[in-house]
Amino acid sequence: MSKFIEYIPIYEGDRYCLMCAQACPVRRVTKNEATSPHGWALLVASVQRGMLQWDTESVDTLYRCADAGNCQGNCATNRPLPYAIQAAREEVVRLGYAPASVKVVEAKLRAFGSPYGDATNDERRTTNADSSLVIRLDASSHPPRIPTNTRDDASSSSVLFVGDAAYFLKPEIVPAAETLLNALGVNATRCAVGQSSGYLPYTLGLWDTAREFAKSIVRDLESSGVTQVIALSPQDAHALKNVYAELGVNLPDGVNVSTLVDVLANAGEKLKIEPRAPQAYTFHDASQSIRLKHHALNARVLATQAFGAEPREMLFRESLAASIGTSGGLQYTHPALAENLARTRIAEAKATGAEILVTDDPLDAATLEKYADGMQVMNLYQLLAEQLANGR
Repeated sequence: MSKFIEYIPIYEGDRYCLMCAQACPVRRVTKNEATSPHGWALLVASVQRGMLQWDTESVDTLYRCADAGNCQGNCATNRPLPYAIQAAREEVVRLGYAPASVKVVEAKLRAFGSPYGDATNDERRTTNADSSLVIRLDASSHPPRIPTNTRDDASSSSVLFVGDAAYFLKPEIVPAAETLLNALGVNATRCAVGQSSGYLPYTLGLWDTAREFAKSIVRDLESSGVTQVIALSPQDAHALKNVYAELGVNLPDGVNVSTLVDVLANAGEKLKIEPRAPQAYTFHDASQSIRLKHHALNARVLATQAFGAEPREMLFRESLAASIGTSGGLQYTHPALAENLARTRIAEAKATGAEILVTDDPLDAATLEKYADGMQVMNLYQLLAEQLANGR
């Protein structure tokens, strides 16, 4: 049974339920019930009932979901509507209705292993991330095998999952993360350097491509014999912990996936941080952090250590975390909507009176910087690395 068929009861049951509507970041900016959790469920259910059909308009509406996870995170019965919406996109792609923007992204993923460009052996970023680039490849071609181990010591039991956004958009975060791990005595070999975790093709409905990425990463984990995967990005952690199961790909037995936030927050006295000079700051919960238990709390514990005070909180946080267009593939399918979400978040941050906006995710940090409008944006890992006691 396909995932789409499996989720038909979810579409049917959620199409008239409004209980999570206030949690949807897209609905908050569009103010349109068609682009809300129950609106997307009603859309899919209506197609299944023969009342609507997949066409340019209906597919466009389906792809306006940010896959933030807020609807499930705020559901009294934990119904997996976000996963059901992604399964509906996979069905749309299978039927041949994929938007042109999705096909362009797929070509880049298959050509380079990421939507940004090619991660070369010497780890220099290339210019192949030009958004105008269109690659014509056979759909059955496999993504490139990007080197995953970039240190001499490949025998470590832990790996740092770098991914593509950190490598291409915020490469300075990687050595900061390694400085923090070294302070804890953790020797983590880099993996998936410049490579998509598979989340992006998954959320765009390109499940065959996503499976290839997932299987490639699992093979690398199996061959290296690691037991701990430490992800820089909550989005990549979500892919490894949750998305792979949706795709029917299992992680090797004994492999534990966590974020660097969780590793640092649970380090106890090993992590010695000297608070910086007092400044008003607020914290942005990165895309998919709602899907990771205790992640929001752990991130705030670390930020509080660095600043010596708790953040000035925005209204939409933690279980009501606001997507900034970096999930659900919105930055590719609906860039204007993605920009609206990001600018709205910056306005919310400024409204707290904070001088600094902190987040842990590399992609979210790069996006917030792009639309900062004078606000200082800081990555949590860089901040912590700078504040390590005795410069360790």
